Parts: sequence; C-alpha cells; structure tokens
Amino acid sequence: MSFDSNMPQRPGITTASEACAKHLARRRGFQIPPRVGHEPPFIPDDAPDVYEAILLGPGENKIDVEVDTRLPSACIFTFHKEDHTLGNMLRTRLLKTAHVIFAAYRVPHPLTPEFQLRVQTDGEITPRQAVINASQALIKDLGTLSREFTKEYELRKMANAANAQHTE
Repeated sequence: MSFDSNMPQRPGITTASEACAKHLARRRGFQIPPRVGHEPPFIPDDAPDVYEAILLGPGENKIDVEVDTRLPSACIFTFHKEDHTLGNMLRTRLLKTAHVIFAAYRVPHPLTPEFQLRVQTDGEITPRQAVINASQALIKDLGTLSREFTKEYELRKMANAANAQHTE
C-alpha cells in the first residue's frame, strides 16, 4: 500500500494537516514515499553546539548582580543561559511579594540566552533576598504542580483501565 497526497511537493515545508495525514496513514499501515528533493536541514560546521545555550562555561556565573545607584534598594540581576520562561515566572512572583515595589525583566537580544531582572524593594528586605524568597516560592509551587499533575495523570490512567475492563 502507498500513500499518495494531492498536495504539491514543497521541499522542507510540512503543514500541520500534512503531518496529521501522514501520522494517520502510518498508523493504518500505509507507506509514505519520501519527498522529492527533500534534504535534511543544513547545519554549518561553525554553528555553536546546542548545549552551549543551557550549560555554563568554566568560570561563568549563573547570575550577576549589579546595584542600581539611581534608585534606593534596587538591583539588576542578569541571568545567564535562561530565557522568558524563568524571567516571567520570577517577575510575576516578585510582584506578589509584599515588600517589592517594582519588578520587571527584559531580554537584551533574542539570540542571546539571558535576561535582566530589575527589582526594587521598600527597604525592609534587600532585592537579593526578595529574589531568593521568590525563587524558593516558585520551587515550592512547581513541586506542588508536579505532584498534582502526576496524581491526576495516575487517576486518569486508572479510570481508563477500569472503563476498558468494564466495556469488555
């Protein structure tokens, strides 16, 4: 059996509907012919390794702290090898903290895996302590999320198994 698509052949481009159709065809036992002229993506020899975007180099700090002299009780934290995911979670958590007046982050360049987090507090706690407290709270929240998700997943799996036995 073979799978014949009426879609025009476009090297390197796969639409979502095309991918779904191929997936369903493979599940039903059809063989899908390779695309004409389709080659794997070209990766130049001097391209940086993928792991360089997440692993720290020797002597590289994860976080650099700079005191903002323009505002009282303010600091700029530069997080290396991180992106919007952590930046937005920290900013949101910091804004929920009682002693934090201002918290914002920015990504200086989209191709550089780092962001800068600016934090200003009311002076009762330091910006450094506010970031530490927010990080610990995030770790706790993500642990709770993980446990709840795992519990719901296991319950759903048991329910599906019970339904399968019931219908037999």
